[in-house]
Amino acid sequence: MKPGNPSVIAREYMERGSSETCPLIDMHTHYGPYPGAYLPAMPPDKMRHALQRCGVKKIVCSAHEALLGDLERGNTLMQEGIDECPELFLGYWVVNPNYPEAVVRLPEDFARTRGFVGLKLGPDYHTYPLTGSGYAPALEYANERGLIILVHTWGDSLFNSPQQVAAVAEKYPEATFLMGHSGFGDFETSVRVARDFPNAYLELTCVYIAHDFAMQPAGSGTPLPLNSYLHVNGIIEYMVENASAKKIVFGTDMPWYSPHYAAGAILFARIDDDARHDICHRNAERLLAKFPID
Repeated sequence: MKPGNPSVIAREYMERGSSETCPLIDMHTHYGPYPGAYLPAMPPDKMRHALQRCGVKKIVCSAHEALLGDLERGNTLMQEGIDECPELFLGYWVVNPNYPEAVVRLPEDFARTRGFVGLKLGPDYHTYPLTGSGYAPALEYANERGLIILVHTWGDSLFNSPQQVAAVAEKYPEATFLMGHSGFGDFETSVRVARDFPNAYLELTCVYIAHDFAMQPAGSGTPLPLNSYLHVNGIIEYMVENASAKKIVFGTDMPWYSPHYAAGAILFARIDDDARHDICHRNAERLLAKFPID
């Protein structure tokens, strides 16, 4: 263990690989096949094994297929995954505003789901702004039902910037908005949004590592200056200090990233164990408490 780390939770992880006293709830994961990429933890049995090794109690997933392929088939696949392992998997129903008939049908479709706690929106990938009219019926429904909405966010994006999250968080106060990737590249604005809006939260996927992309893949947002990808040291401490630990949730993008790596970034951040409990599980437990998922 790193010398000088006073964390009891970190010591437990280093000795056991997980913590009984501080479990993890992962609020940003994906389910099912993804063409063209080798993801060793992608098969459900391998994913479950990795999660158990790291002490992950629950994960909330959206289907790769629904985000980047066949919307209906992907959401159906996610339901099948939840039904096979309801003690571990929860779901986000993917909404794509480029299919307006599916958006209109959302209340009917969502009412039939089991184990879904909210919606997943990928404005960058669907090249449609979060504040556009095509998302409005889904946001209104989520507001009426008090659903969780995980939004892919990226700094300076034309489609899902932190500023756009602020606009919808203000307009739909009963929905809970998780800023996926915490508006990577514009952490300052994302932290202000989480601080100022009770229903907006920071989600930690991608803030654990420095990205050095020569080119952004199509549909992943407006390219940012190279140096904006390199300076993420201390970002968890910055978020805790300026938005509070109660406005941050744990996420990994699994099967893309390792839960152990993500947990380590929190365990060895210069925050106290009370903050670690908030980030790792307490905040998620509070957000999920309204849903009959046990």
